[in-house]
This record gives sequence, structure tokens and C-alpha cells, in this order.
Amino acid sequence: MNTNHNKSYGRLKWKAVSAREAQHLNEQGVSSSIPQGPKFLKELSPDSAVYEPKQPITKKLKKLIDDYAYGGAFQSAILKIRQQRIPELDRIHNLYQFYYYIDALVTWIPGLRVWEWQGDIYHERTDYLHLTQFYYYFNQPELVSLQSPIAPFTGEALTPLSLWLREFAVEWGEFLDTPESANHLVTYKFGPEYTYQDYNGGENGIENYKTFNEWFSRTFKDIDRQRPVAQPDDPRIIVFPAESTFVGQWTITTPAGEPMPAESSIVVKHVEWPIPELLKGSEYAQDFEGGIFVHSFLNVFDYHRQHAPAAGRIIEAKFIPGQVYLDVQLDLLDAEGRADENSSLANVAMPHRYLDAKDATDYQFVQCRGLFVLETAIGKIAVLPIGMAQVSSVVFVKPGTQELIRLTQQKKKGRSYD
Repeated sequence: MNTNHNKSYGRLKWKAVSAREAQHLNEQGVSSSIPQGPKFLKELSPDSAVYEPKQPITKKLKKLIDDYAYGGAFQSAILKIRQQRIPELDRIHNLYQFYYYIDALVTWIPGLRVWEWQGDIYHERTDYLHLTQFYYYFNQPELVSLQSPIAPFTGEALTPLSLWLREFAVEWGEFLDTPESANHLVTYKFGPEYTYQDYNGGENGIENYKTFNEWFSRTFKDIDRQRPVAQPDDPRIIVFPAESTFVGQWTITTPAGEPMPAESSIVVKHVEWPIPELLKGSEYAQDFEGGIFVHSFLNVFDYHRQHAPAAGRIIEAKFIPGQVYLDVQLDLLDAEGRADENSSLANVAMPHRYLDAKDATDYQFVQCRGLFVLETAIGKIAVLPIGMAQVSSVVFVKPGTQELIRLTQQKKKGRSYD
């Protein structure tokens, strides 16, 4: 086969392959003419083999399971998911294989699986797939009961399992800061939704990024032209602070006294979520009583930099520690659902049974998040970049630049997410 991965391919006339075609592509293996990594879990041990964890974070999980007698709960979740016939996860039958899976995931080099087939080229949403697979285990009732609740007014320390989930996210994030993590970035050229051509990458384009995290936090070639600010001279105009999809907006209540005292909050699905909890210790929390809460979300392929929604002065900026929650459900994709689900995706192989991450409005109040408060001509605006799953760190940039503020190893000593 042609080994030149710079060759041109046509775009499909339809959005996604059928469920049967997606299964066929998964069974036949990826294209050998496009440089990409080996199939995930390729070296998975057989059922009867004893496997000892290799990575520090996996060893921590094994110790946690042993110390707290969580083995039965994990085994129950593993068997339940195995019976659901989810590709890749149906190969994991016991805790030993689960430990191998965690070892493989925390050192997985991101990239898309890509196929050449019938004159066209297709790709899998591989990074999204691995995120949803991982959290699907921890969405099982047996394991949900071992984690900190997604609920207002908890005020309690994270459970051991919720702490481990956060540590896992941190450890994988550290791996994604290594040069090795950039080995398969070229495969993202075959995912049209990533629009790699719109971003800075130097002379060699996408292959010039030194780490996966550098690629993930990529910058536009000319943001003033590509994403111009609407009416920049009008201080009354508030713009979207991120490349995101609007979810909704809610009125923030004012505090109530007797006989039913309540903090300033928003009400979602009949549950009150207090704004002081969301802003956690902000001296400006009272300024948002009676205001508006707006929620939008970013997909894995979106531009992941947050901007100011209005001109002003930053009067507060901080990181708020919390959980690394992700709500994942197993969905069935019928013809109507396929049209809706893939409206922003092209050339994607998506199976009939697939895992999907939900972005409800509630978990943000207990999640790892950043906060910066702006003093503007129309009052104070609080902006909260909120993490989901492994995308839970928040890094601020130096004023007037896009240069990340990085802590040295010396500065990291003594710091934690608690």
C-alpha cells in the first residue's frame, strides 16, 4: 500500500458509516499506510493470568481496593459491562485485566484510529471513546456508591475512590506533557472536526507540537480574523468566552430568610444549587445575587482556551479543587439519532451501540474548576472554566500573551488539589 500519509482523500457524501460498516472496520484493523499506534489492549492477558500493576496510579488503585474490600463491587461492575458487549470493554473479565487496562490507559498515546476503505477514509473518535469507556465503569451503581455524591451542600472531603479518580486524571495529564505523547498527532489530520488547519503549528503544522497537551491547548493562526469580537467598542456587549455550544441560562435567586432560609442559587431539575458553593470562597459571591447563570460546553475537538467575555479588569483568579466527574450512558443510535448525533461529524465510524458523555447542569458545582472575576463597565462577570473527566486542569496565561503560567518543580512542592 502507499505509505505516503500526506496523500489526499475525498470526503464522504454521508456523515457516518452504518453500524454494520463500523463493526466491519473495527474487525479488519486500521490502515497500515497511515502511521498510527497499535490497537488498544492488544497485549491483554488471558482470563486465567495473574497481572501485577506496573504504573504507580494502578498500584494505588489495587491497594485501595484491597484495603477497603472493594473487590466485589469492581468485579460486579466489570461483569455487568462485559455482558453489554461494548467493543474493547467486553474483553475485560476480571480485576487483573482491569488493572492491565488502567496501566494501558494512563500511558496511552492519543491518536485517532483511521481506516482506508472503498476509496474513502474513516476515523474513530478514539480519544472520546477512551474517556467515556473509563468513566462508564465508575458510573455503575456499585462504584457510584463508593464516590462522593454529585449534590449541593456536601462540604465533605472526597471519598478514597473519588480522590483516586482525581489522581488518575493528574497522572495521565502528566504523561500527556511528555514528548512521547505527541507521537500520533498526525492522525488528527484525518478527523475533520479537529480542523487542524486553522491552528498554529509552525512550519510542519500539526507535527510541530511537542506534546499532546500542547496540541490540545493549541491557538488559532489569527484569532482576530478567525473569531472577531462583536462590537469591541461597546462595553454593553457580552460575547461567548469560549468556542462552545450554548446549553441554557438560569436566573440566580436572592437569599431567602425564614421560614425557608436559602442561599442565592439556581434551580435545576427541582434541586437548588447554591452560587456561593460554585464560587467557593470568592469575596465577590454576593455581587451575583439576582444575576444570570449561563452554561455552555466544549467538545473534545474544540478550541480549549477561555477568553474574557467583556472588556475589564481581572480582580480575582484562582483554581477551585473538586471532583473529576463524567456522566456516561450507553446509547443506541437509530436512523434519526444518527442524523442528530453526527451533525458536526464527518467521515466517522460510529457503532449502533455507543457510549456518550452527558453535560447536564449540576455537576459543575462540585467539579475541579477555575474562576476569574472581571470588573467591567456593566458590573462584575464571573467566568468559570469547568473541567470534565481528564480535562479538569485550568492553566492561566500571562497578561497580554498566550504564554502559559507554568509552575516549576520547586513551586509544585507542598501544593495539592485539596
